[in-house]
Amino acid sequence: MKKNLFVLVLFCCLSAMAQAQVVKYCMSYSDFVAGNWKSVDELTGGRTKQACQMKTIDNQVRLKTGDKEADKILKKEVFAVMYGNDLLVNCHNLRYNDIVLDASGYAHAVRYNGDKLCVMVYKINDGAFLLGLGADVASFFTPTPVSIGLSVGSTTLWYCKDYLNTMACYLVDRDANEKDKIPVTRINDSFMETLLAHDAPLLEKYKAISSKRNRQSAANILPVLMEKGVVKMEAIN
Repeated sequence: MKKNLFVLVLFCCLSAMAQAQVVKYCMSYSDFVAGNWKSVDELTGGRTKQACQMKTIDNQVRLKTGDKEADKILKKEVFAVMYGNDLLVNCHNLRYNDIVLDASGYAHAVRYNGDKLCVMVYKINDGAFLLGLGADVASFFTPTPVSIGLSVGSTTLWYCKDYLNTMACYLVDRDANEKDKIPVTRINDSFMETLLAHDAPLLEKYKAISSKRNRQSAANILPVLMEKGVVKMEAIN
């Protein structure tokens, strides 16, 4: 009975928090850099009284306003959303070497050097999927000790190292091209060697992992980006 009561109270608290979130959007990377945000309420035009909801479905973050027209724009045209203090990037048009990273979902992102974005994806059976981070994050993370805490706005999301080993990091730093697609850069060995070209100790630390797959994983890259000071993170033993 006590457990059920706790779950009910927790659910009510999460629902209240979702209702209280201020949700804003921007239409392009340039708008993001310039800080040109608009209220999602403008998209619905008063056609719904439902607050914009953020849900994790199939490891992807989805945004629902209750208005079909607004939801279509959010799904296919909006570049980024600020859901309270959480920064979400729409990966519908992101491309890495013309490869589709995702069909429609959003991913949590962190600012990289202030005006760029670092997005994480992970691979299952050689297919790229978004790392969906929302209220259901615990449902697909096994209860193993956490190793890295990533700050997103006022929220700290804790990751298990084993899962970080399966993820890759991508940088978003430009507007869409003539095909209306946004090229992203893989944060890999080449990227890190350029970033750390004048920081030999940190480059050596990054390269200390012999396996290329593990070296280029988020488990290795994110702590180095934190130490370099380009991404806000926290690490624990």
